[in-house]
Order: sequence, then structure tokens, then C-alpha cells
Amino acid sequence: SSGINAEWPLRPGNATITHAIHQLKFGDEIDWDDDDIPMESYDTLEATEEGETKGHTHDYLVKLVRTRVWDDDYGTDIYPYQYTYSHRNFVGHHKGEALPPRVFFRLDFSPLTMSYRRYHESSGVFLSRHLALLAGTFAVVKMFYSTLCVAQDTVRCGKFQ
Repeated sequence: SSGINAEWPLRPGNATITHAIHQLKFGDEIDWDDDDIPMESYDTLEATEEGETKGHTHDYLVKLVRTRVWDDDYGTDIYPYQYTYSHRNFVGHHKGEALPPRVFFRLDFSPLTMSYRRYHESSGVFLSRHLALLAGTFAVVKMFYSTLCVAQDTVRCGKFQ
């Protein structure tokens, strides 16, 4: 959403462009939360707001990188775009006259493609990991208990006196 607040008659130095970017995404929608995929790279301009600077033009340079996400279990591909941006504001001039403020989005597409492979582990792997953790915990507790019992027996028999 953008609004133009200007004094009448419209003069380039008096106009103000205030704008807020609520969402900017390119490519396919990603509908899952995954720790392996950096989700913050897909909507970096979310909730960006630029204030009231009289007569300033806003220039966004958006660098896009095509991304392929392959899901092993479902055999599907999606192609979202990751992007970063830089923002600058300035007062534009032409032949010594100030130009009216504007908002520019310049897109720079990278020739590279990032690839991610999404896979899901089976329930057998999940169970074996957690059972191994549980068994290891019991083994360590048993080791401490045995050491404590041996130390008590040694003290009780008087071997340290």
C-alpha cells in the first residue's frame, strides 16, 4: 500500500511517498517449515516501511536467485526464488530541476540455481536413535551406581584405614 501526501500545487520538492511492503515473493509458494531451508531468504522485504522524506525517490535493487527444492518422498519439485535487496533514497534531478518522487524496483536475476533436497526419515530411524539414547542413559547411570557401591563397600570394609 502506498499513499502520496502532497501540497497543492504539486511540486517535486513537496511530495512525499510513504510506503509499506507487506509481502514480496517470487516463484512457487513454500508451504512447510523446515530447518534445513533458510526461510528468511524468501521474503526479506516483509514488513518493510519507509518514512516520510520529502521529495525523495526510493530505489530498491532486488537480486534474485532461482532455487530448486526436490522432495524425495513425494517426488516433487518447487521453484521459489531467494532474494536480497538494497534500498537507497535520493532526490532525483534532471537539468537542474528536482524530479517528483518515485518508487523503483530493479530486478537482477542470477544465472545460478540453488538446489535443496528435502527428505524425511523413517520411523525406524527415529525409534532406533531414541532407544539408543535411552539405553546409553541407563548404562551411564548403572556405571555411576556401581562405582558408588564399590566405594561404599571399600569404606565399610576398612581398606582405607
